[in-house]
Amino acid sequence: MLRISHFLLDRDKGFAYYRAAAFSRMETLLQLSDTSAPSALTEVLDSLKKEHLDPRLESKAWGDWIYLDGYNSVISIESNRGLSSSATIEHAEGEEDGELVQCIYRAFGRLGWHGVDEDGEFEL
Repeated sequence: MLRISHFLLDRDKGFAYYRAAAFSRMETLLQLSDTSAPSALTEVLDSLKKEHLDPRLESKAWGDWIYLDGYNSVISIESNRGLSSSATIEHAEGEEDGELVQCIYRAFGRLGWHGVDEDGEFEL
């Protein structure tokens, strides 16, 4: 098994799964299945807006980030030519549960994404 950031790759089983980091900030992996077409970043932003969130996309040298006005949690989203199939919610302290998380889950779930944790995939 090889650890890359917070993901563990099991080469014998041929899959990757997310392992929570051992620090104060909680993270949740969101992704599309391998057979699904990637989502356009504009679709993701529009879906978040449908949940009455005010998302702002910022591209940095180390990746793309979605900031949500009024919240400290952020979404790190992997993109290639404006398309994405993987993102990580970085929950701020005190924002690990509740309405914000449910809004983000609904927004990504509407686009066919699912969550992944050490127990496997879960529906959003």
